[in-house]
Amino acid sequence: MKIKKILVLGITSCLLLTTPVQAMAAPVNRQTDLEVHDQSDLEMLINIVILEKERFPDIEEEKMKEYLEIQFENTRFSDKAVTDIWNSLTDSEKKLVIRYPFDALKVNTSKNIAINQTELKFGKNGLGDRSDAFRHGIWNAEMTILIGKEKAELFATAHEDKDISGNESDGYPKVEHKEMDLHNNTIGRKLGEQNKNLNESAMSDLIYGEIDKVDTDFVWLHE
Repeated sequence: MKIKKILVLGITSCLLLTTPVQAMAAPVNRQTDLEVHDQSDLEMLINIVILEKERFPDIEEEKMKEYLEIQFENTRFSDKAVTDIWNSLTDSEKKLVIRYPFDALKVNTSKNIAINQTELKFGKNGLGDRSDAFRHGIWNAEMTILIGKEKAELFATAHEDKDISGNESDGYPKVEHKEMDLHNNTIGRKLGEQNKNLNESAMSDLIYGEIDKVDTDFVWLHE
């Protein structure tokens, strides 16, 4: 289905030292589908996943996910913040956290960058608008730089693996939001692949310029 602008038709601390992390803007006006988790809480979750994988090295990915679900449900891992992170993930994201635990930290760093740069450029993190298109673009561009295009696509697509019945809070169907996000994710990864030498500020300027073009490849549902 062709998507047109305006309307859609149809884990460890050492990683942080090598990853460009920007301090969280405070306060940030968030109406966003990208939830940024506290990095220390996420590190705790990643450590749990790694330890459980070491305990059960032969367990299949799906079985490990089911096992972890039971442990979190029974509050074996008692830290509420860590449990909340696990519960906020889609099933597909949980599997990727199990498969690529260290990359999950970089995905979160990329979300942090995306949220902050969107706030800097638009003064908000909107839903279904130009700022939403920008946010998904830079998130995927930064993921591509940090973990590679293939894994970036896996994590970005897994994030969209959720219920799409009904409408979002902006009144537009969730299915149209998903199509918009998947499209903009692809554009972002392409720009990230082509501009791997750019820091987050320069990448932000580049994607903002792309968004501002009359013939932009990015799409959004409303202003």
